[in-house]
Amino acid sequence: MKTAAIILGGGQGTRLGFSAPKQFARLGSRPLLDYSVEKFQALQVEPIVAVLLEGYRQYYQPHPAISLVVSGGQTRQQSVLNGLRACPEDTDLVIIHDAARPFFPLKSLEEGLALLAEDRFDGLALAVPSVDTLAEVAGQQVVSSPDRRKIFRTQTPQLFRFRLIKQAYEKWQNREFTDDLSLALAAGLRCGLVNGSQMNFKITTEIDWLLAEQLLSSGGLESV
Repeated sequence: MKTAAIILGGGQGTRLGFSAPKQFARLGSRPLLDYSVEKFQALQVEPIVAVLLEGYRQYYQPHPAISLVVSGGQTRQQSVLNGLRACPEDTDLVIIHDAARPFFPLKSLEEGLALLAEDRFDGLALAVPSVDTLAEVAGQQVVSSPDRRKIFRTQTPQLFRFRLIKQAYEKWQNREFTDDLSLALAAGLRCGLVNGSQMNFKITTEIDWLLAEQLLSSGGLESV
């Protein structure tokens, strides 16, 4: 099945205080965004569409495996829709990913793609079970404590049937969702989860960046 990948790198990424947006900053030997590109390249996914901010060339020379660069939107949803519109119409499956998560497990993606090919789901997200007890609050008052055995933390990549997720994004583009799976669920798609990884953390803060550098230098991510 023809599978495309969309990598979102359109944010300013200013919280880390780098001179360039974090997706273009060098983590170890290469730009952060390139780790995701090379994983999709290893899966032989093509095309790889990068959704980048305007003026990205002052920070970043696109990886040779990137098939197409399109401009990001004002929101993440707009950026995803720009990426979906750039994919070939004969695309069967699409993987949507945030550049800030460079360490996703390829095995989980392979599992997800196989499940979609079997027509068991329309959309899947990598996820890990919550190890913390969660509390729902109103102001400062706790109103409920969900059963954590039923709670998972979703991650990207997230995988979808291309035609269905594109239709969903076109229909729901004026509403806000926290991730692609939430939008797909609202659109009535059959959604599920595949095993993610604790290593697949989102690099947001300085501590996240330092942890990523330490893991790379120690060789702790060689098997991911």
